[in-house]
Amino acid sequence: MRRLIPCLCVFLVAVAAVVPPESRAQQREDLPEEIQRELQERGMTVQEARRRMQQLGIDPSNPQQAAKRARELGVPEARIQSLLRAAGTLQDGRGERGEIEAEAPIQPRPAPSTPVIVGTPDVRPGSLSVDQLPVAVEVHVPLQSQQRIQNVQPLFRTARGDSARAQNVNRIRGTPLEGTWRGTVVIPSDAREGSWGLYVTVSTMDTTTTLTTGRRLQIFPEGELREGRRDTLQYFGYDTFKSIPEAFTPRPTGPADGSYIVDPKDELRLTVWGGAEFTYELQVDREGRVTVPNVGQFTVAGKRLDELRQEMKQWLSRSYSGLTSDPPTVFMDLSLTRVRPTQVFVMGEVGQPGGYMVNSYATVFNALYSVGGPLKRGSLRNIKVIRDGEVVSTVDLYERLIQGRGAGSVQLRSNDYIFVPPRGATVAITGAVKRPAYYEMKDDETVEDLLEYAGGLKPEAYTKRFQINRIVPFDDREDPSVARQVKDASIEAVRSDTASVPLSDGDRVRILTIAESSDPAVKARIDAVEVSGAVLQPGQYELGDGVRTVKDLIEQADGLTGGAYREQAELVRIDDTLNETTRSLDLNAAMDDQPQSNVVLQPGDSLHVASIQKMRSKRTVRIVGEVRDPGPYRFRKGMTIRNLLLKGGGLTDDEYLKDVFLGRADLFRVSSDGEEERVIPFHLGEALEGEGMADRPLRPEDEIRIYPATVERLEERFVTINGAVQDTGRYAYRDNMTLKDLILQADGFREGASLQEVTVTRMVEKRGEDGLRANTLEVPLIEREVDPEDVSFSVRDTMQAMRAADDFALQHRDRVFIRQDPAFQPQQAVTVKGEVAYPGKYTLLRANERLSNVIQRAGGVLSTGYLKGGRLRRPEDRGAEGPRDQRSREQVIVEMNRAVRGDPEEDVILRPGDEIV
Repeated sequence: MRRLIPCLCVFLVAVAAVVPPESRAQQREDLPEEIQRELQERGMTVQEARRRMQQLGIDPSNPQQAAKRARELGVPEARIQSLLRAAGTLQDGRGERGEIEAEAPIQPRPAPSTPVIVGTPDVRPGSLSVDQLPVAVEVHVPLQSQQRIQNVQPLFRTARGDSARAQNVNRIRGTPLEGTWRGTVVIPSDAREGSWGLYVTVSTMDTTTTLTTGRRLQIFPEGELREGRRDTLQYFGYDTFKSIPEAFTPRPTGPADGSYIVDPKDELRLTVWGGAEFTYELQVDREGRVTVPNVGQFTVAGKRLDELRQEMKQWLSRSYSGLTSDPPTVFMDLSLTRVRPTQVFVMGEVGQPGGYMVNSYATVFNALYSVGGPLKRGSLRNIKVIRDGEVVSTVDLYERLIQGRGAGSVQLRSNDYIFVPPRGATVAITGAVKRPAYYEMKDDETVEDLLEYAGGLKPEAYTKRFQINRIVPFDDREDPSVARQVKDASIEAVRSDTASVPLSDGDRVRILTIAESSDPAVKARIDAVEVSGAVLQPGQYELGDGVRTVKDLIEQADGLTGGAYREQAELVRIDDTLNETTRSLDLNAAMDDQPQSNVVLQPGDSLHVASIQKMRSKRTVRIVGEVRDPGPYRFRKGMTIRNLLLKGGGLTDDEYLKDVFLGRADLFRVSSDGEEERVIPFHLGEALEGEGMADRPLRPEDEIRIYPATVERLEERFVTINGAVQDTGRYAYRDNMTLKDLILQADGFREGASLQEVTVTRMVEKRGEDGLRANTLEVPLIEREVDPEDVSFSVRDTMQAMRAADDFALQHRDRVFIRQDPAFQPQQAVTVKGEVAYPGKYTLLRANERLSNVIQRAGGVLSTGYLKGGRLRRPEDRGAEGPRDQRSREQVIVEMNRAVRGDPEEDVILRPGDEIV
């Protein structure tokens, strides 16, 4: 049979193949992944599987025959249907649409004829604030369809007509028939607060449908959703159903539990050995009976499998007495080889209520996985199984999720109803517990039960009291405006069963924590002291008989290291006002047991022993200014000025030295008594060459300052250019420098520069009687006969201007000014968004262009557009305070439907930066 199963799977290849039978060089790569894996697990090729089928008398072109034979041999129905779908996918890829039907009277959970949502869609994040916009929101939508899903388009909509569509939508899990699609929706900056519903438009080859997901994005007004107020506490248990449901579906084959109820359409295997030997496959008929050859009929329906084994043994013992003899000589085994499919209905607070096909092993837990689990508003603790109008079981999923027991193990039968009611009383618990979350509580449960659900207390929990923030129940409210209470209770009393603290719906329980051990108030009450630094075993030690003084503490830490600085140690002590005070101790005197230094320790004391190495490492020298790596450097004995210059970096690079003033650097030195600072100048260039003061020794705290080359450039010649050029500023003057040279160094004209003439201001070498310090020279760049309106920013005009500029020689200290053409106007644009044919930015073609004209250029309003909800938003004009703010907009009152028709009262003239929505 193991060799037959892949052969039966390969019949799907024959059904899907469009090549004639004689062309059997079909490669495994052409097959669906499902069938490839089936063949690979058994080491068979397609040709071998086909030959094996022919040897067994199975016609590859007859799927009904192969499927029927597969069921007779116990191949699970779900497996057959999975491979049928895989073959159907292969057919679609080859362009054929042949029908593959299986002769099963009931198929497990048939795929819908139109796309539907399976499971629970997800929106991340689920809430945000207007001041966070624009923001990208990620959506996940699980879908299923009989036909291949070709296109998925999630979108958000509001009741006011606002919408936002997803981008970059792709399938992240599953197949084109059943999978999960992910997309990113960018919520624009002008989105209004409120509830945005998630919808999804799904297209197959034949249909396009828009589905409601039931998920929403909540946008809050600015300031109402602060990070500190955002509730990140999770609802316990619901994320269990976010995993892939297939991982938790019941196995269609394998040993059945003894509690399994046998019903019609099950198949049993009866094996007898010993004095008699035979094996029969027994099909349970519609009357619930099986027929054992040579023995007779026996009713099995409605009986537990373990009870049925005993009853059948007694029944068979009438024909085979060795079954019940002592000792027995005949032995019997009864097992389940094929289970019937079962149709159940899942209703209530679930994402996709309706009828579902499950196999007979399925429990309530399995069935809930097939629908993505209860919604967050649905109960996990009061799930009802209704059979023939009566509740036969009430399932509490907390038993499985928290205690690991078999909640929901009641075996489902056909036409059972699983009803998920709304979530019951819900209580939040935060603080020092292992599993803070929202928990659903039953009427008789208390804080003790809540602590058990939360995994118990953390070690740092404060057990003297905890706090309950309660919303007063409706019937108990005295003042409707103030319906909150804060109650304190003792955890010690709860844990010792001396007090029972009831809970109410909406309670928030907070378990407090003990103070951190680093807190001075705590340290002062703990009988412990600490030693750090140059001791062999630093750390915290118990204060007691073994450790009473500083000497005791050092000896307990295995003594001082060889590099300990013995002349001084620091003892930090917490005084009565809980402030930390520092006291210096002579360690040599302390180790000699001199009372003045070997002080008695108190709780919370901390002793730090410095090392000679670290004391010396604190001595530094500094280099600042025009070096690559300015800053402090560790002082070493014998360190010279040149050593520190090399550490500063860059001073050996010829290119870097162009920006450094080599004529002088200064050494700043503090006197040994620290009362005065001296400045010792030296020639930097000589020091870098190893001359002058290069080998002068440094002292701790010395500082060298390196100056920039601008100090030297004060005497350099320069010219200045301002106005409509790319890079204004001061430039070095060279002999025979022209106006063209300066314009080129400034990266050329800026757009809108006036090419008519340039103003050059030149210093007067000898001031005359009129007192003028400078003369103004107007340098024409375009011929004066040319009309200024005919001068454009064309390549020809620019080249002519540069040729004229090349004829004007500059002098040292000249200042050049390029005017901006007052007639130049850059292109201005407005933005069109929303339900138009071609949204985007449109350039204003003339100064008085109207609203209707731009909408017409955008292709007009679509049939889905709502003109009465249209808006015209204009950047705020700050007047004298500054330019118009493109980010802050104000709405212009316009009746859009009249404006589109050209009504002169509403068809306003647009301004640059306007936004039409």
